[in-house]
Amino acid sequence: MTTRRQFLAGTAMVAGISVVRAVPAYAWHFAMEKGVIYTDDQPGMWKGKQNSHVPIVDTKGLDVVVTTPHPMSEQHYIVRHTIVAEDGEVVHAKTFSWKDDPVSKAVLKKKGKYVATSFCNLHDMWVKDFML
Repeated sequence: MTTRRQFLAGTAMVAGISVVRAVPAYAWHFAMEKGVIYTDDQPGMWKGKQNSHVPIVDTKGLDVVVTTPHPMSEQHYIVRHTIVAEDGEVVHAKTFSWKDDPVSKAVLKKKGKYVATSFCNLHDMWVKDFML
């Protein structure tokens, strides 16, 4: 029997894989189907939730810090961050428990186009593109 946390982590992983497949074709212009993946400009049914769900990406050289300014409770929290390269490779991933701060740090290997994702257990997946 799996726990709720294992179920959510597995769900986030499957969702992340889906984004990996979608990234090369869609992410750079965010011309994605509405209601699948959300952005600051396309919040869909979660309009008004952007400020606490869209990942904030800070870069310095190849160092990247992804933060989601989201309150964390056992019932409602950020499950996972991923960073996906333009070619679809997941170059960083961090899974959170509700007790964690939703901040992840990575040192990437090369400059280029990337997408940071933030997955909320109640409000789905949010993405933000960035360049190094």
